[in-house]
Amino acid sequence: MLGFNIVLDMARKGNQRSMMRLYDLCCDAVFNASYRIVLNAQDAEEITQDAVLKAFEKLDSFSGSERDFVALVKTIAINRSIDLFRRHSKEPFYEEIDNTADQIEDDDDFEDFPIEKIKEALNNLPDGYRLTITMRLIEGMEFADIAEKMGIKESTVRSQYARGLEKLRTTCRG
Repeated sequence: MLGFNIVLDMARKGNQRSMMRLYDLCCDAVFNASYRIVLNAQDAEEITQDAVLKAFEKLDSFSGSERDFVALVKTIAINRSIDLFRRHSKEPFYEEIDNTADQIEDDDDFEDFPIEKIKEALNNLPDGYRLTITMRLIEGMEFADIAEKMGIKESTVRSQYARGLEKLRTTCRG
């Protein structure tokens, strides 16, 4: 198998097989990231394809590693997923909250629950909670980055996250 840099160089020259390898490299991770936001497989697939095509437009200026390429495509997909979610949402997906949740712990006790129960509970959370938990815990984003992408205050993101984790814990225990 060819190394990433060789595949990248060949893709830059328009080699279809190399472009397909780049797509295959990131499609599962990008699809999953998008799906966790839009909760619709068809939309997530379309977003994945659009994100990869957008990344292909930037290949000439891209100078990172394989991991950087996947991160680039995921970032594009997450942004597009949030945009799609906003367009289809009838209500704001967050609550503006004045108090902040300063003591947030990511090392939660979810390991005691089956993954399917956690997924179901997460998908049944209010949208603001689900999105902040997804972007923080699963995608590893910082609160400030989440706030920027969602167009809300960082304190609101922290509060949504803390309240969402508590609701998730309660649901998993119940």
